[in-house]
Amino acid sequence: MKQFQLWWASLQQREQQLLTGAAVVLGIAIFYALIWQPLHQARIDQQLAAKGAAEQLQWLQSQLPKLSVATTSSKPQGSLTDVVSQTANTYQVQVSRMQPQNEQLQLSLEDLPFDQLLRWLHDLQYQQGVTLVQLDIAQSEVPGQVRVRRMVLE
Repeated sequence: MKQFQLWWASLQQREQQLLTGAAVVLGIAIFYALIWQPLHQARIDQQLAAKGAAEQLQWLQSQLPKLSVATTSSKPQGSLTDVVSQTANTYQVQVSRMQPQNEQLQLSLEDLPFDQLLRWLHDLQYQQGVTLVQLDIAQSEVPGQVRVRRMVLE
């Protein structure tokens, strides 16, 4: 520090003023680059994110009537047992055990291809209005096939 003071004292007054001005300009530039600009950019980013979220909310609210119509129209025709039996025959799914429990139905299936199980579950949920509550599957000895130990539908 003493060396700096000696060096500063050795400068002419005009050089000291020039260096003081340069230090002020450098301080302002550092403040702008490290504090002001990142905060300003973060504010702009948040405003854009809020605008995008508002647009998405508006779109979702416009889609809500369509969704409620789609969910109310997919009520199962007949009892849950009948719907499961009919669709199982359609998708060639062999049910080894079917046990009704209140408004739920517990099933065990014979080994079947995984893709076939997914197609059947998709049809049950989106075409028949049946909800999959629980699914316990295991890999079968045959590649690509699964064993459904327990499935609960509602």
